[in-house]
Amino acid sequence: MTSIIKVDEIQRKTGAGPVNLGGGQILEVLSSPCDGSTVSVGSGNYTFENVTAAQVLSTSYADVTGSSIAYTPPSGTSSVIYNFNFHQSRRDTAVYSSFRFYIDSDEVVYARKQLSGDQLDTMTFLTWPIHIGGTPNTNTGRLASWTSAKTLKMEARDYSSTADANLHLSTHWDGSGADMFIMPTLTITAIR
Repeated sequence: MTSIIKVDEIQRKTGAGPVNLGGGQILEVLSSPCDGSTVSVGSGNYTFENVTAAQVLSTSYADVTGSSIAYTPPSGTSSVIYNFNFHQSRRDTAVYSSFRFYIDSDEVVYARKQLSGDQLDTMTFLTWPIHIGGTPNTNTGRLASWTSAKTLKMEARDYSSTADANLHLSTHWDGSGADMFIMPTLTITAIR
């Protein structure tokens, strides 16, 4: 059984005027493990990438598996927050990895991320707010408008062939040094 409620205005229990539906309110949250799930929200149906294995980085940039989604925010959105959680571990003693964030073919320059360290084995993330309206700026990712699907994604590479990294894999699991796959997650939040 489906229920539908339609109203012209919501008013306060006491006092005058409608309930404030101003800025800062969450319009929708799109979130899933990167397991191939299709999730339905107000703006549409979205299928997440299906990540089932570790990704081995090289010295050339490649799309980070699980990080890509083509998203259209609902009407009235002023900001979209991209949040991608993933694991990185070492293949060599030292790890130096570079990450870039893209909106379609435009790199968001100020969102660059560098992960480095000896014996690195850690959960990490990229969270970046994309503001909508005003003068576009590829450095910050600001868009003048956003009314059709835009692909959000990350790319990554190793610094050198002697500072290699794995993504979505722990190499120090449970005191045994065994490898263990760790599935990434992706969350998109649209804000009024």
